[in-house]
Amino acid sequence: MKKTPPSEGEIWISGINPVREALLGGATGVSEVLLSRSDPRGQEIAELAAKRSIPVIQSDREQLSGLAGHSHHQGVALRMSEFPYADLDGLLDSPLSEREPLVILDSIQDPRNLGAILRSACFLGAKAVVIPEDRSARVSAAVIKVAAGAAVYVPIAKVTNVARTLLRLKSAGYWAAGLDIRGDLPLFEADLTVPLCLVIGNEQKGIRPLVRKECDLLVRIPSAGPLDSLNAASAATIALYEVLRQRLNLERRP
Repeated sequence: MKKTPPSEGEIWISGINPVREALLGGATGVSEVLLSRSDPRGQEIAELAAKRSIPVIQSDREQLSGLAGHSHHQGVALRMSEFPYADLDGLLDSPLSEREPLVILDSIQDPRNLGAILRSACFLGAKAVVIPEDRSARVSAAVIKVAAGAAVYVPIAKVTNVARTLLRLKSAGYWAAGLDIRGDLPLFEADLTVPLCLVIGNEQKGIRPLVRKECDLLVRIPSAGPLDSLNAASAATIALYEVLRQRLNLERRP
């Protein structure tokens, strides 16, 4: 049966564990599950869907890749009306070493930027991404396509107030580093090996004043050309790579 791609208001969740958790967790708005595997793990997904009277449709990997927008679906995908955001409380229940670094996005509004940041965060080892409820792009079909599967692997939590969330995270052992073109400290001179939440601001206005106030340090990416700023997703990628580089160097020290 040929399926059409989801509309902007629909989401494809893919991957064995994300789909399994969505079905076990009682996610609402699930309309169908597509499978291109018949092994025990695929059969488990089909049984979980059947228990909730959710249609299961046999597909092929190429069709799933087209619908999900990437090839990292592990032969299973689920169509639903809204993305299942992670619970920040649940993330903070795990040991600190297993839940950092975090990426905090302060009002990223371009879905393409959000998708690109999610992809970089996944590739470079961020444990989760936090976005605000308001004045922010939501995780949509367009975001998931740009993220190229990253939304499957990196938990994404929504919060009502970024500044208060930073206060809470700092009390839980994090240091907050804000990426700012007016930051006093060059990125490469900051110690980013501490338990870290990296704050990325809005594409035009940067980090909002109340959020900036809660940052322990403000770092900037040094420039060598005529432009004084980078696209938010590019800046996030550079900063996340520096976080990873410093930590790898620390591991290599005798």
